[in-house]
Amino acid sequence: MPDRRRRAPVAAVLVLLAAALAALLAWWAMREPQRSAPVADARPPAAASDAAPGHPPSRLPIRVPAVPAPAPDAGATGPATFEGRVVSSTSGAGVGGAELTFSRAGAAASVRAGPDGAFRFEPPAEGRWLLAAVIAPGFLPFAPEWGHSPVQLDARAGRPVRGLEIHLVPATPIAGRVVDPEGKPVAGAEVRLSGAAAEAALVPIADRFTTDASGEFHFSAPEGAVLEARKDGFLPGRAPVDWLALLNGRVTVTLGPAHRSLGEVGPVSGRVIEKGGGPVAGALVTAAPEGPFGGAGVPAAQAVTDDEGRFSLADLAPARYRVTARAEGRAPATARRVRPGARELLLELGAGGRLRGCVRDASSGRPIAPFTVTVLERRGPLRLVPQASRSVIDPSGCYALDDLAPGPAVVTVSAPGYAPSRELAVEVPAPDAEAVADAALEPGGRVEGTVRDDATGAPLVGARISVEGTLGESAASTFPVLSEATTGADGRFTLASLPRRASLFVAAAGHHARVLGVDAPPGGGGGAVEVRLRPVEPGDEPRVDLAGIGIVLATRDEGLQVAQVVPGGGAAEVGVVPGDLVLRVDGQAVTELGFTGSVDAIRGPEGTAVILTVRRGDATFDVRVPRRIVRG
Repeated sequence: MPDRRRRAPVAAVLVLLAAALAALLAWWAMREPQRSAPVADARPPAAASDAAPGHPPSRLPIRVPAVPAPAPDAGATGPATFEGRVVSSTSGAGVGGAELTFSRAGAAASVRAGPDGAFRFEPPAEGRWLLAAVIAPGFLPFAPEWGHSPVQLDARAGRPVRGLEIHLVPATPIAGRVVDPEGKPVAGAEVRLSGAAAEAALVPIADRFTTDASGEFHFSAPEGAVLEARKDGFLPGRAPVDWLALLNGRVTVTLGPAHRSLGEVGPVSGRVIEKGGGPVAGALVTAAPEGPFGGAGVPAAQAVTDDEGRFSLADLAPARYRVTARAEGRAPATARRVRPGARELLLELGAGGRLRGCVRDASSGRPIAPFTVTVLERRGPLRLVPQASRSVIDPSGCYALDDLAPGPAVVTVSAPGYAPSRELAVEVPAPDAEAVADAALEPGGRVEGTVRDDATGAPLVGARISVEGTLGESAASTFPVLSEATTGADGRFTLASLPRRASLFVAAAGHHARVLGVDAPPGGGGGAVEVRLRPVEPGDEPRVDLAGIGIVLATRDEGLQVAQVVPGGGAAEVGVVPGDLVLRVDGQAVTELGFTGSVDAIRGPEGTAVILTVRRGDATFDVRVPRRIVRG
């Protein structure tokens, strides 16, 4: 009885604060709506895994600093707290008045940041909390489906979590344009934005548009979202919202060739149940279009099941979809090749496999927090399918996941200031058992350089540099898996927390982007990098230039198959042809390097060469392939 009396006031406080969250979200919803009026050395869409393609990688609009937060004081006393600042991801300035909402066991508690963006949240109960929402006028919201936030924090008395730096992305206005295959503007095209709901479910952003007489529409969206345009008489067109779109403030969607209608949009509905049991309420159900190589793109629709386990995914365009249900403590369930109009789809969730581990500094052994752990299901030597990704802020440096599909998997861990971990092979056991994947992180690599205009040689201010791709093409994470930077007035930049070898994506307003491979030894020492970006000619669209050999790759069980050879590249020069199977890169087996590692090994500085071991029919041979710039 005494314990119950102590808990009752806490429960009452949480319920009252849940009402405050509802009022907050209602205020946000009443804001003025937004106006709606060949790649080299990379895979084709969804060829390597089931993650969505694109570069640079998709990120949620919240991050932690590139410098680790201070370690907690083990001897401290007092209440548990989460302390830090909310800042703009572009300027670093504090976002005054930002609202942060934390949730636990279905209830919520909120705190408002001060004028400088500083906040201090004192959880009314100890235990695991989720960062449910962060919102501020003029910024894209972080507000995933209730109960499905990938950010978890551990509240323990006497162990405050300090130094958090939450980055919100400004709602940059972007001018969109839809054109036909000949480049002529298309009026009245219907445009839909996909992939934004993952971080804007509770506080939706505008995602439906109609082009005006000049073929234009205006929107704001997070990086990694995808635009799809439709117009009667044409095949649909798609375009990613990437760094080029954000930096230049414009994106063009080109419709496909003339074609009869593919059909009408329609819903997919059904139920989520426990295997051998009743309905599952609160499960997250997503539908993602399936690609030509068996992968899936960004989710086109998502919903949460009601008390009877029912869901409805509305307005899906004609296509085949992969529909997946997820719930805490249960392994995910998937239905493939689902078409719009399907009803009474049944998804059965079984008990999830459990994985736990702790993350330590390799030299000192001290716990690391925060960190991101990503689990990928292994479906072949080179095929890894994202299962789960958690951003963990726990002073103990430990994590536990209980919603995994049993079977072989790969675990990767990343943390600010450290190089990403090596791939940890694990076997996720059946329920009632658990696997362990501990990680010891080493200091990250470091690269310094300068970005210049290729025509004038002048330094470029405000160019963005990031590491292309995520660890194993992992699921989206609220922490940056790898580093990014912005050039200063002298065009210089520094990137830290890098793997030993990485591919950099470099973009600047008014210029074509570049992707290039670099070596990043710990502490630097790899030499300064100079990156020159070609200016965009008037009327031209920004594209991506790559330093590589000019091939498109797709995964196969024992190697990487050449799906396309880019004219003018080094691969075309030495006679590499589609269908060739790449087995080794500079003597290392691609099955050991993995897809991302193989691509990074193939890329490299312009003017160098790479040796590929290739199988063609019954013959296996080595070929020396020169690296050069391949124009996008």
